[in-house]
Amino acid sequence: MLKYTLKNDDYSIEMPGLVLGTANIDRQDNDEGYFEIFDRYCELGGSCLDTARVYCNWIEGGDGASEQVIGRWMEKRGNRSDILIATKGGHPYFTEEETIHRIDEKSVTEDLGQSLEALKTDYTDIYMLHRDDTSVPVEEIMPYLDKFVKSGKVHILGASNWSAARIAKANKFALKNGLTPFSVSQINYSLAHSSADILGDDTQVSMDMREYMWYEKNHFPVMAFSPQAKGFFSKLAAGQSATNQLESSYATTANLARLAKVKRLSDKTGYSPAVITLAYLNSQPFPTASVFAVSKLWQLEEDMTAQDIVFDERTVAFLENLYDE
Repeated sequence: MLKYTLKNDDYSIEMPGLVLGTANIDRQDNDEGYFEIFDRYCELGGSCLDTARVYCNWIEGGDGASEQVIGRWMEKRGNRSDILIATKGGHPYFTEEETIHRIDEKSVTEDLGQSLEALKTDYTDIYMLHRDDTSVPVEEIMPYLDKFVKSGKVHILGASNWSAARIAKANKFALKNGLTPFSVSQINYSLAHSSADILGDDTQVSMDMREYMWYEKNHFPVMAFSPQAKGFFSKLAAGQSATNQLESSYATTANLARLAKVKRLSDKTGYSPAVITLAYLNSQPFPTASVFAVSKLWQLEEDMTAQDIVFDERTVAFLENLYDE
């Protein structure tokens, strides 16, 4: 499997190109089913699970389920040292009236403590702020994140849904003041063009040309969430209709043109649309890990076949609709 090095002055880890996302691990009574998926992911070469403190509090009885299931699995398998855990904290509270941001030391410290307890571990390999609050200066944020690293509770720092400009500002301050910088960024990134309008959430950040140019210039590692655009390519390539508003929102002229290219490449290579979308991200000019999610073993096994596929520049340009064969 493709792997990328994430490091700071104190720690270094090897991030696999395919990371198993667990936002859909929302039940406390299905350990057998979830453990089977985790086990098979590892058998196929995977080594990193992505979770968050806020997963899956939108489901009744699901609060903390994702982290707790992972914790029970690692405890039962005795494999903590073999697994990379990426979790996130500081997610805002959403109400009908306002968004209540929580990028403050007290809230994030509490989230980290609860995450470690749920995960049954004394450290997390990667810890990310789940959202940004641009009203809070990076000068207030980076010192307490550095404390997490110096305490050993966090090994690598990351930013989730932060703009490249904010990451650059935060890292400039951190490096100038002997603090731990961000080493990875998690944003919405796939072959499909996306935006806050499409996602219906202005606290999320999607890859666009301005962001892309910064990542390429700085060779800065990315963890791409929704790398398969919520199944947009797979479902429509199979002749299915969009089944919800988000899937329908992806059906722009540009994305439908890319869908046509995915179908043509699938016919030519035999790769499924799901595999093509992951391989596309493998083929970027900066380190990119895809955070994919599955609900069935066959989906996992199909997706994991993408772990060593890298397209050449011509194929990437073809998929991006920059030229036609």
